[in-house]
Amino acid sequence: MSDLTIEQLRDDAIGIARGFGQLTPAATINEALRVRGLAVEALERTRRPGQQHELFLITAQAAALLASAAADLGLWSPAMQYARAADTYGEIIGHQGVRAYARGMQATIAYWTGRYEEAVRYAAAAVDIAPPGVAHVRAQCVLARAWAHRGAVNEVRAALASADDARSKDGNDVLHDVIGGEFGFTASQQARCASTAWLQVNRPEEATTAATQALRLAATPRVTPWSTVEGEARIDMAMCHLSTRQLDAAQDTLTPLWSTPPEWRRTGLLGRLDRMRELLTTDPWYQVPQARQLAERAASFVAARPTPPALPTV
Repeated sequence: MSDLTIEQLRDDAIGIARGFGQLTPAATINEALRVRGLAVEALERTRRPGQQHELFLITAQAAALLASAAADLGLWSPAMQYARAADTYGEIIGHQGVRAYARGMQATIAYWTGRYEEAVRYAAAAVDIAPPGVAHVRAQCVLARAWAHRGAVNEVRAALASADDARSKDGNDVLHDVIGGEFGFTASQQARCASTAWLQVNRPEEATTAATQALRLAATPRVTPWSTVEGEARIDMAMCHLSTRQLDAAQDTLTPLWSTPPEWRRTGLLGRLDRMRELLTTDPWYQVPQARQLAERAASFVAARPTPPALPTV
């Protein structure tokens, strides 16, 4: 096996990770499947330990990206399979960074699918193995989200504080701190996670502070065509407005969101809008015509979600 071939696969995997926000989930899946297939074929052609290690890492990265993109499309079973595969490849080569990311993805999939105890276990496992730096920030934020679904306010607070502490520490994990992109975890993502977690445990004041910070940070110049972080933070902020009966403010906050094309509508947006729609169809909102209109608009937005591609099993 030529080292140049492996170098190209490595560059391709890095390119997908760094361009994750510029690709639709379907495009990411196509690219990651291509890289994963080539890496698996290459593994069958070499017995050199150094090359095998590099190819296992590339395969693990591709599987992790497939898990994330599949989750973005609500393909929960394939997403969990690919996350588990990424963890297995990482275990083979002793790479804690990719394992922490994979465990975090498993936790994310678990809490989006209502398996909250599993989510805490997966997230805690991610925290235990996450290297210092960005990997630990991400793991603690995922743990906060998992605890939020259990209604554990003190645990949410502790995890978010640990994420803040982790942000101040330098890391050198190749995925989280060097490659970045989808494997990175920006300050705006961290604030967005905090706002969502605080909303889940009915702490609107803390959620408002975090959502405001997330929107401020996400408003910096960006190259992604449709910022998922900004969109999710807008929904969180709208939920904060609704908690204080500010329907007009919620509508204004959501206005930029409605132009998002269907192919860019990821689960994070759709799931939050579903929860907002449920709120608007209960007392005191269900008798307010403007609230019903907002709920209908949210339902229409969610209904126009992208058509997921077929994914091969791992």
